[in-house]
Amino acid sequence: MKTKKIIALMLSLAMVIGVAACSNDVEAPAETGAAAPAETTAAAETPAETEAAPAETQDATVDASAYNELAIADVADEDDEVVVYGFNEEVKTLIETYSDISVRYEQQTSDTIQQVLDNVLASGEDAPDLFACDADYARKYMNSDNTLPINDLGIAYSELTEMYNYTLQFATDDENIIKGLAWQACPCGVFYNRTVAQNTLGVSEPEDVAPYFESWDAFLETARTVAAAGDYAIISSTGDIFRSILNSRTSGWIVNGQINIDPVMEDYFDLAKTLHDEGLTHETSQWSDAWTADMSNETVLSYWGPMWLARFSMALDPTAGDNPTSGDWGIVAAPGDFYWGGTWLMASKYCNSKASVAQIMRDICIDADNLQTMADGGEFVNSIAIMTAIGNDASFALEWLGGQNPVPVLLDAATQIDNSIITENDGAINDQLDSVVTAYINGDIATVAEAEDAFIAAVEDAGIV
Repeated sequence: MKTKKIIALMLSLAMVIGVAACSNDVEAPAETGAAAPAETTAAAETPAETEAAPAETQDATVDASAYNELAIADVADEDDEVVVYGFNEEVKTLIETYSDISVRYEQQTSDTIQQVLDNVLASGEDAPDLFACDADYARKYMNSDNTLPINDLGIAYSELTEMYNYTLQFATDDENIIKGLAWQACPCGVFYNRTVAQNTLGVSEPEDVAPYFESWDAFLETARTVAAAGDYAIISSTGDIFRSILNSRTSGWIVNGQINIDPVMEDYFDLAKTLHDEGLTHETSQWSDAWTADMSNETVLSYWGPMWLARFSMALDPTAGDNPTSGDWGIVAAPGDFYWGGTWLMASKYCNSKASVAQIMRDICIDADNLQTMADGGEFVNSIAIMTAIGNDASFALEWLGGQNPVPVLLDAATQIDNSIITENDGAINDQLDSVVTAYINGDIATVAEAEDAFIAAVEDAGIV
């Protein structure tokens, strides 16, 4: 089937996204009148940094032989109707704009999609041919017999060589067979408010702000400098930095069937406690009204995340919202490379429209022209070639980021991310950790050791291990 000619370069701006390092020695910025980041002297240990090589030294091209490829099926449709399940309007809009395949789209919510999928996949009644999952629970379905390998749809791994490796690592089952595809990658950076930076640090341009976030020690010292300047905070919620620390682990949550606490997460307890005890955040919770309000009231220096967070959740993209501070933000690298979110497409085991489902996957996740159109609209697409070209394009700039090209900052993170330690239970484990960390910083748990014991007990009580 022929792919539609795309004439609108700004499709992705109309979408609503579902709610879905370095050395400790930091060089001082040029004279600014503000205190330069200094090595922290706090008693609290901060997460250990891991030095990352520049993006240009990374071999980002996917080695298809690293994955277990099955025989490539010759597929055809057995049914005229293609049923697609999603948790927001995004996938529906992508299909309508980038593919000629007609579908019946069943939209769920982020809260109900898992229950609905579990029911229909168990019974087979009105089960989807294709469905979309957020990163928080996608591996639950990939690592099950409810989804088909992409090879069973006739898609070969040789078609995926421009995708970021972490998006494929995430999409495998226990036998290292790829089960899903993503059209976007979600590397993250630190979006900072230029006015707040000028008022608290005495600098506002990315190259001058970057040293203040160069390491976790620099971050903590910067947090103190920001707070000392008045009614300001470096972050609104402690949760804003959680994923950057989480992604710097070298071992996963479950090792040999037992809950495992990487040393970097042990340090996170103390860092969170220091931020709380010294009043260095606004003590909000992510997705709360107070957290959202801090995105536009010019009292918080930074929010941490991928492009979708800045464009849609922060409403900096003027086509997605009306944040009055749009244009007054920039982006710098976080102390540790990380990703947040993403959406993967998977075919269910009941799929009887394999040719059409494969075409949709190719149209949205593989077709270079379609991905280029998405990228031109501000999406960080799952194509190394396209994003590298944009990162090297001196003319590419986003007005809502003060004319900055964010891609060079995000390219490093995209090539450094390693998803090999992520399991299908990570979302549930992270929720348990969040509850325990909150109790610890509020003084309900006395020590880090007791907090770790409480965390392990909570994971075991939840039946995860």
